[in-house]
Amino acid sequence: MKRPHSGQLLARLERPTATEPTRLAVVSDVHLATDATGTWKVFHRTERHLRAAVDAVNERDLDGVVVAGDLTRNGDPSEFDLFDDLTDFDPPTVAVPGNHDFPTTFDEHESLPIPSFEDRYTPGGLPFRVGFSDLEVFGLDSHAASPGSPAETWDGRVDAEQLMWLDEALAESDADRSIVVVHHNLPATGDLYERYRAELPVAGEVPGFSNPEPLVELLVRHDVALVVTGHLHFPAIERADGVTELTVPAVSSFPHAILVLEVDERGTVVRLVPLTDGDGMVESIAHGYEKDRVLLSAAQQATFPLVDDFA
Repeated sequence: MKRPHSGQLLARLERPTATEPTRLAVVSDVHLATDATGTWKVFHRTERHLRAAVDAVNERDLDGVVVAGDLTRNGDPSEFDLFDDLTDFDPPTVAVPGNHDFPTTFDEHESLPIPSFEDRYTPGGLPFRVGFSDLEVFGLDSHAASPGSPAETWDGRVDAEQLMWLDEALAESDADRSIVVVHHNLPATGDLYERYRAELPVAGEVPGFSNPEPLVELLVRHDVALVVTGHLHFPAIERADGVTELTVPAVSSFPHAILVLEVDERGTVVRLVPLTDGDGMVESIAHGYEKDRVLLSAAQQATFPLVDDFA
């Protein structure tokens, strides 16, 4: 018996819409570790939290699962092998890479080759286009690495070839039923991070897009219903220039959650599904109370629902 609708209401959006009711789970920032402990990402609990995410998905009647990047702690092949061992999701599953999944010049170790990631987690390579019931999901690679060329930064980028592909693919799609998934955040969500500085002890900067303008212009031109990102670990919905961006909370760090999107003719209901109990949350806060993104997660949850287009 599958569990009915459940989870904390994060938002109700006028788009995407679907003639045939469609339900997707979105998972992000697992940072699965095989030999690390502690930190605000609570590495020693990442296996437990991923198992909880799988259970949360499989006990619901869902049409698909999308992983919005950072499957692993640092892209080591053993971490991907463990991820594969644990993620026996019942629905079809796809993933885009995060900034910790591909090789970099400043963090040298054995890494899973990019083609192997594509073989395991995408339908035919990056970028990809896949249908889940009445919705279309477009997955982009925002990591700056390419096969044989590690990235020199964790900043995101979408190259011209991917932009051309996305332009052509979106031209053939129904904007109201289109979701673009990319790990790094658009400028509007980065601005949210900056706005909290006046109220919370937020320090430092988060690696963002090095070239966001062409992507944002393309999303606006095609009137894409929803953009889904990860990376920042806290839940958010920001709207700018006609683009709605949904940022997915982390599996690894507080609030340890996935999102479920329930899409039908009215629009989309977004629910946050926690992956641990009160004791687990307390442990997470104890490890991360000095981390800005843990504070931002708590601040964002205090204002749920973040958006309510149905009101």
